[in-house]
Amino acid sequence: MARDYKRDAIRLLFLLNAGKAANHDEDMVGAYPYVFGGEKRLQAMDFWIRYPDYLALELITLHEKSGDIAKLDIARAIYDDGEPSLRTIPMLRKHFGAYEPLDTALAILECRGLVRPERRKTVVGHSHFFFLTKKTEEFCNEVAKEFPLLDWYRARARLVVEVAGPRRGNELKTVQHSTRQYHDTAIMNYIPTITDLVKSKLDQFGNPA
Repeated sequence: MARDYKRDAIRLLFLLNAGKAANHDEDMVGAYPYVFGGEKRLQAMDFWIRYPDYLALELITLHEKSGDIAKLDIARAIYDDGEPSLRTIPMLRKHFGAYEPLDTALAILECRGLVRPERRKTVVGHSHFFFLTKKTEEFCNEVAKEFPLLDWYRARARLVVEVAGPRRGNELKTVQHSTRQYHDTAIMNYIPTITDLVKSKLDQFGNPA
């Protein structure tokens, strides 16, 4: 399967922009006012964009915990619109779950002055940070306007950021590993979709009013 690194770059940019926070690094804030923290968090959130059925399952879980009917409605729309067959971009199962090198896609963004990736030492080891420039959001808006088909990724990135909430990368990975089909995938095999599982979960709630 040929990789489309430009598509990867745009998808990651929408996700970084949707999940950005204020940058408090005094030495960088002038050029990079925003930051997204955590490569593992980015990978886990990207997985939900690439596997709509797993995102739908998490929305169902959140509905069961909170009673928020809107989350169930979104999960049902993901299934009814056939997203698992139309939108899935397969990821390989690595030692700690779904993982893919981001270097090439990030290099495309960095050379255009949109993102600056950095690996920094912390009290518990090392962490990855992605610093965003002032024009990142403007560029995202321009892309969505010029190429309307790509606006789906921008909207989906916003949804994924909402679903992830404040949870860190390890927490998101734990959630994804809790699904047997994900966890039991052999290393270096593509993680399968779970459309049938999502359908069975939705069927438990009956037909929408």
